Amino acid sequence: MTLDDEIKEKILQLSDSLLIIDSWSFIADELSDSFEWIGSKINWSKTSKHESLNLKGNYFDWIDQINDFIHANNIDSEILHSDNIYYINDSSLDFSVSIKPKQFYQFLKMAINNIPQHHYFFNREKKWCIVISSEGYIDFGFSVSDKI
Repeated sequence: MTLDDEIKEKILQLSDSLLIIDSWSFIADELSDSFEWIGSKINWSKTSKHESLNLKGNYFDWIDQINDFIHANNIDSEILHSDNIYYINDSSLDFSVSIKPKQFYQFLKMAINNIPQHHYFFNREKKWCIVISSEGYIDFGFSVSDKI
């Protein structure tokens, strides 16, 4: 069984309303076009309301720190008031996931504990992004780009 298959199975166990998107290049393109990049990373100095945190410990220690970061910076309000959030993984998965706000924290925990590499959570309408890197950083910001 591939990692894609394993994660898809876990997603289906979480909720039947999480939508797996196999043809997801349009989402990656929109994320890419919405932010300025330095190499393969978002240039956070070119975003508004940027917040970041260096996570401590291992992946299993991160979830509480991530939740605290989200609440302390009022990102939970952005999540709650989003119609839809897209999840893209840096390179471990070959699909995207469409997440409703009420599913966010459950999916987040599963992703952090089971999926390697970088995690991108992106809202297309408000053009915000949360990135959790495998190196142990979480960043949040709004795009200031008018490309899309």
